[in-house]
Amino acid sequence: MTFSIVAADREAKAVGFAIASCCWDAGQVCMARAEKGAIASQASGNVTFLPRFFDELAAGKAPEAILALFRSIDTEIESRQIGMMPYDGRPLAFTGARCTPWAGHHIGSTYACQGNTLVGAQVIDEMITTFDGTEGPLHRRLFAALSAGDAAGGDIRGRQSARLVVRKKGWGHPDEDTLLDFTLEDHDDPVTELGRLLDVIEDQYAIWGKFRALAEAAPEQKPAILDDVRALLHDRRDRRDLDGWESLGTAYYELGDTDAAVDAFTVYLSINPAMRSVLEAGIQRGTFPADLAARLFS
Repeated sequence: MTFSIVAADREAKAVGFAIASCCWDAGQVCMARAEKGAIASQASGNVTFLPRFFDELAAGKAPEAILALFRSIDTEIESRQIGMMPYDGRPLAFTGARCTPWAGHHIGSTYACQGNTLVGAQVIDEMITTFDGTEGPLHRRLFAALSAGDAAGGDIRGRQSARLVVRKKGWGHPDEDTLLDFTLEDHDDPVTELGRLLDVIEDQYAIWGKFRALAEAAPEQKPAILDDVRALLHDRRDRRDLDGWESLGTAYYELGDTDAAVDAFTVYLSINPAMRSVLEAGIQRGTFPADLAARLFS
């Protein structure tokens, strides 16, 4: 019912998957854990395989032994399709004899790619060619592969859902290690929309990265970093960009560049004039500088 790829980037210490299907919630049949690996259990997927895979890896079993275990405990194994990517080992994929055609898989050195109920073998062929030929971070390689499979025809029944996940130690909420986790449901073109979201988050990461660098930078380095943030925000004049402009204005003010702070907050208010009441309330609470307000509201 789906096409997917599970993969690892050991140099970047990242692991993840990308999946798309005509079915609702295709992403439920995959799982990834930072520096552990990733697995897909699709077709008539057995989701109990997902956590079990990581338990067996922790016990020291190789994918071949894990597949043998799955065969021994699941009488419907021939209706399943499995892709396994242990973070520190070789991938393995399995396509049961009763999976709906076209069904098949391919493994590379750092990935397993599999699909069933597809328009043909070209879906997997395009996915692996694209993944192998794409440079950049893991999420971009996963998306490129998924997009290539979609463009090649994907699921013969059509489109509905897609998901892309990358896990990396220390990212996201504590103990979640989530660099990215995007899910699209009930969408006419979920893979294309997934790509749009990746563009948005990459822009956000660029801005957040500059602010993180600012916190660690020497005083003489900070003006240049803020100017870089200003350049990244230059054409961003949507309400979703308000936090960026507010943070920029605040940082300029704290650095002693009141002119640049006024300029940033002027853009902030031009995006949403209603935010003036928020700044005025900040003056009363002592959280927004009165001297900056006097310049800004004069």
